[in-house]
Amino acid sequence: MNPFSSIRPIVSALRGHRAAVILLALEIALTLAVLCNLVFIVAGTFQRARTPTGADEDNIGLIQSIGVIGSDNAGTAGSNLATLQAVPGVEAAAFGAPPLWGVDRAPLFSAPDASQPLAQAYQFAGSQGLNRTLGIRVIEGRDIRDDEIPGISALAGDSDAAQARATQAQMPTLLTTSLAGRLFPGKSALGQLLYTSVWGRPVTLRVVGIIAPLRGVITGHPDDADAVLTEFKVAHEGMGGGYIFRSKPGQLQQVLPMAAKAMQQANPGHVQQQVKTMAELRAAAFKGERATARMLVAIMAVLLVVTALGVGGLASFWVAQRTKQIGIRRALGATRGDILRYFQLENFLIVGGGVVLGALLAFALNQWLMHRFELDRLSSPTVITGVVALWLLGQLAVLGPALRAAAIAPVVATRNA
Repeated sequence: MNPFSSIRPIVSALRGHRAAVILLALEIALTLAVLCNLVFIVAGTFQRARTPTGADEDNIGLIQSIGVIGSDNAGTAGSNLATLQAVPGVEAAAFGAPPLWGVDRAPLFSAPDASQPLAQAYQFAGSQGLNRTLGIRVIEGRDIRDDEIPGISALAGDSDAAQARATQAQMPTLLTTSLAGRLFPGKSALGQLLYTSVWGRPVTLRVVGIIAPLRGVITGHPDDADAVLTEFKVAHEGMGGGYIFRSKPGQLQQVLPMAAKAMQQANPGHVQQQVKTMAELRAAAFKGERATARMLVAIMAVLLVVTALGVGGLASFWVAQRTKQIGIRRALGATRGDILRYFQLENFLIVGGGVVLGALLAFALNQWLMHRFELDRLSSPTVITGVVALWLLGQLAVLGPALRAAAIAPVVATRNA
């Protein structure tokens, strides 16, 4: 027997319960629309949480050392770096900010007097060796050499002469591939000059190399990997702030406490506000988003449970109402399989109408979210997966009532009538 041959009588029967059918289809449609967008948001969160920054995250540690007002401290930036580099297991150290830890964005200009920036880029500015400490990979051109890095004095001072020196001093710079392509489409970025500011001082950047993607933050936007890296020499300056180091592979957990202890001994007048690994920085950066994602997962679970209860509850109600009809059909020769298929097909049609409407609502809701919250465009595979999932959920939810209906014996149905 072809199960689809009974579609016409099923549709005729559903017309008698029009209000209930419409409400259930609307519930399924709204569930699908909300579910698809929530899944898309949660999947995006977990995908971003796994996106690499481009630095050697597994082996990078951060020590934030801040001087206490009124305390004497003989340590300097140069001595601090020497202290870190002397710790067993440390391969490189630098003063600066690692990814996911307050990396600022800076405008890049084509000329010193330009008013309209070419782009906004994440600015990795640090002491000599920052590139080696982050473990970045140069894919075109060359790396920054220590002998061409200007001293920090080139950026110091508030006088016009100091600012003129800062502008004239060309700082060798590394650009990420995405930023180089955005600034100089169709031509090489090597040797090009850009103008920006470092610590509020105007500087001239000379591109010497193109590096693999390096992300200051991870938002999922294409410009996350638009970054510049510059370095300056430090020696006897007293600089509190972020000191980062890269350990030998697999030794970070053992090296970090030794490095923190060495830094504290070298700087007794400093307080170490943070001693963290890059893994801990990543966890802190996504702490709020992960909490939100867990809440959204809970909401999705509630939506699915409520929808399943709605489908199963309506099917149970209809089974109770149709006891006599089921008994008559069984007496006329209908098998248990026929009864089971009838309820499954009936539910298939209701859920089908709901998911078709829900798919349209899902894209409409996504368009609203895109304009309101800058959410990415909803992908068709996500909606298709949601449609299949709700269809399967509907069939499973109706299976219990359908099996009870199929188990009704003709004699019992007649007596109950």
